[in-house]
Amino acid sequence: MEVHRCRFVEYQPAAINALDFTPVTVKETRVAVGRANGNIEIWDPSYKYRLEKTLPGGEGLSIESIVWAHQSVVTNPQDYEDKEELKADVKELLDQPPRLFSSGLNPYIIEWDTTTMTAKKSCDSNGGAVWCLAVNSTGIRLAAGCEDGCIRLFNIADGNLEYIRSFAPQNGRVLSVAWAPNDSYIASGGSDSAVRIWDSATGQSLQRMTVSKKRNEQTLVWAVAAVNKLGTLKQSFHAHGADILCLAASKDGKQVFSAGVDRKITAFRRSHLKKKNENDTGSQWINVGSRRYHWHDIRAIALDDRSHINSIISGGVDVELVACPAAEFPKLIQNRLPPFPHKYLASVSRSKKLVMASFFDSICLWKLGKSATADLISTKPAIPEMLQPHQLLLTLKLKPDCNITSSCLSEDANWIAVSDVENVRLFRVSEGDESGQLIVKKQRSFERELDEYLGEQGAANGAHHVRFTPDSQKLIIVTTESRILIVDLSNWENEEFEIMREFGHHRGFDSEGKNIENSTISTVVSIAVSSDGQWLGTADDKNNIHVFNLDSLKHHIQLPRENIPHTALSFNEFRPNELLVSLANNAFYIYDVEHKRLTDWSRKHIDMSNCRLLEQRDRIRGVIYNPAEQNKMILYGSTFMCLVDLEDKEDTQLGKRKPGEDKTDDSPNSILPVSMSFQYQQILHCDFLGENKMVMIERPKFSVLENLPPSFYKAHFGAA
Repeated sequence: MEVHRCRFVEYQPAAINALDFTPVTVKETRVAVGRANGNIEIWDPSYKYRLEKTLPGGEGLSIESIVWAHQSVVTNPQDYEDKEELKADVKELLDQPPRLFSSGLNPYIIEWDTTTMTAKKSCDSNGGAVWCLAVNSTGIRLAAGCEDGCIRLFNIADGNLEYIRSFAPQNGRVLSVAWAPNDSYIASGGSDSAVRIWDSATGQSLQRMTVSKKRNEQTLVWAVAAVNKLGTLKQSFHAHGADILCLAASKDGKQVFSAGVDRKITAFRRSHLKKKNENDTGSQWINVGSRRYHWHDIRAIALDDRSHINSIISGGVDVELVACPAAEFPKLIQNRLPPFPHKYLASVSRSKKLVMASFFDSICLWKLGKSATADLISTKPAIPEMLQPHQLLLTLKLKPDCNITSSCLSEDANWIAVSDVENVRLFRVSEGDESGQLIVKKQRSFERELDEYLGEQGAANGAHHVRFTPDSQKLIIVTTESRILIVDLSNWENEEFEIMREFGHHRGFDSEGKNIENSTISTVVSIAVSSDGQWLGTADDKNNIHVFNLDSLKHHIQLPRENIPHTALSFNEFRPNELLVSLANNAFYIYDVEHKRLTDWSRKHIDMSNCRLLEQRDRIRGVIYNPAEQNKMILYGSTFMCLVDLEDKEDTQLGKRKPGEDKTDDSPNSILPVSMSFQYQQILHCDFLGENKMVMIERPKFSVLENLPPSFYKAHFGAA
C-alpha cells in the first residue's frame, strides 16, 4: 500500500493551566480543562475519558483559573411557608446545568455558555489580572484573587455575577484562594510569603502564617487547600525538588495531592492515631507515594474521589492530560489522553492531492509529494526514491481575536470555508499564472447574505462546523445556536449564495418549525455527509442523531437514542445509505438510513463485548474506506488502526459440525474478528486518495516536546 506519511502539519497544542471537576451535586460529571491559548475543553470522565467539546479562546486570553458552580440552596429560605414548595425549588436548582467561570491575565471574570460555546457574561474585577477563582460549597459565592493584593467576593446566586465586596488588601498579588469545607472562612496565598485566613462574611483577616523563605527573596504561595481550621504549622514534608504549583484535596479532607515543577505527583493521606493530650487532633499525615507521569511542569491537578469517578487528573506545559485512579494511587497505570482535537482538524482533496489543516488562527494548504514506485515483491523492499517533496501552497492568517472552530476544503479544491464563534468566511481558490501559485479571494457577498439572513432570524453569527458536499455545490453550516443551514454555491459567479434550508432539530424544533415539548438546545458535535451528497448526519452532546435528505431538503429520521455517548459519524463511501456510529466504549453500529433499520451485518454483531477494539484506551476518531477493498473499513483513533471486514466469511475451522449446526454463526453474540495496528502514533487525520493509496497525518509526541522550553532537571550523583 502506498502511504503518504505526513508529519509537516506542525500543530502545537497549548499548555494546560487549569482543571476542575463539576460539583458533586451535578448529575453528569464533567471536567473543564483551561489552556494557555484560551481554549476550554469539556471532558466526560466516563468510558476512560472522552473529549466532548472545545470552547474556543483567542489571542491574549490565556486561562489561569477555571471553576464550575452549581447552586444547591435557595437564597431566601425564610420566605417559604410551605416546605414542599421549598423542596421543589431546590430540586429545580439541582436539575439546572452547572455554570462555568474562568479568569486570566486580564481584569475580567467570564461566564461561559457551554451550549453555544461562547462567553455569556463578564465582570470587571477592577483589580488587575485575576490569578485564581474559588466557589463556595453551595455555589452562590465566588472569590477571586487579584493582582492588586485584594480578594474580591462576587454573588453568583440565581444566575447573577455581581460584585459584593473587597477584602483587606495585602502586599503583593493573591495567587491562590480556597473556601473552607463549611464556607466559614477563606484561605489565600500570595507573593508575600504568607498564608492568610479570612472571615468570608466581613472580609477581615483572622490569621496569618508566614512560610519559610530565603534571604531577600519572597516565597510564592502558588496553591492552598483548606481541610480544617488550624493556625499553626502541624506538619511539613520535603516531598518535591522544586516549586509546588498545585494542590487537590478530597471532600472529606483525608487525602491531598501535590504537583509542580519537578514533574512529580505526590499523594498524602491522613492516618488516625491515639490522642496523647487534649490539644492533639489524633491524626497524622503520611506520604504514600509519588509518580512522574509528565515530561514538564505540572500546572494543574483536580480530584474527584467518588467511587464511580475515582480519578486524579493532571496537566501542564507538556500539553498532555493524564488521568489515574485516586484511591489506588500510585499503584495502577495512568491513562494518557491525546492533546489534539478529536475531529475536523484536517481535510483532504483526493482529486487534487491537497491537504489542508487548521491551526488556532491560520489555515495551511499543502500539495502532496511524489515518489518512485515501491518494490512490493521483494522480501526487503527499499524505501522508494522521493521524486517531488510536499509543497506548502498557501497560508491564510486570520484575525487572532477568536480561535478557529472549524475549516474545510472542497473536493474540487476551489473553496475554503473557515468559521469561529463570531464569523463564517468563504474563500474562492484559483490557480495563478505561475506554477504552484494560488489566488485566494474572499467572498464578501456570501458574508453579507449570511449576516442578513441571521439578522432577520435574530440569530448570532459564527459557527461550530462547516462542511462541503462532495460535489462542492453546497456548504453546510452549523451555527453556534445549532441552526443547520444549507447554502447553494452554484451561482457564486453572480455573487448569489442562497440559503436553501434551515433545520432546527437540535434546537428543539420539528420539521415544521414548531417547538417540541420538553426539548432544549443542544451542541452539535459531529457531522457527516454521504459520498453521493444525498444524506447529512448530525449528532449533538445529548446523543441525538438526526439524518437529513439534502436532495429533498427534508428531515429524514432520528436514530434511536443510545445510552452510551457517540464519538464519531461516518457514511460508507461505497454504500452511501449506511451510517456508522461509534460509541464511547469503542463499540459501533451501522444504520441503513434509507430503510430506517440496522444493517444485517450490524444486527449480527450487535454484541461486541469480546472485541479487541473495546480494550483500547483511545476513542474512535474516524473511519476510512479503501476503494480496493470495498467490503472492509478502517476505524482509527489517536494511537491505533482497526481493520473490520464487513463481509462475513464461512467458518474454515477443521472438524465436523454437529447435526443441525449452521455453517455460520448468525447469533447476535458472534465474536467480531478485527486486525489491529499500532504503527502510527498521534494520528490527526487519515484518508484514502485512491486504491491502496492512503494519506496519514500524524504528530509524534517527540515533535511536540521538542518545541517546549527546557524542563526542571536535578542530577542524582551515584545513581545507577
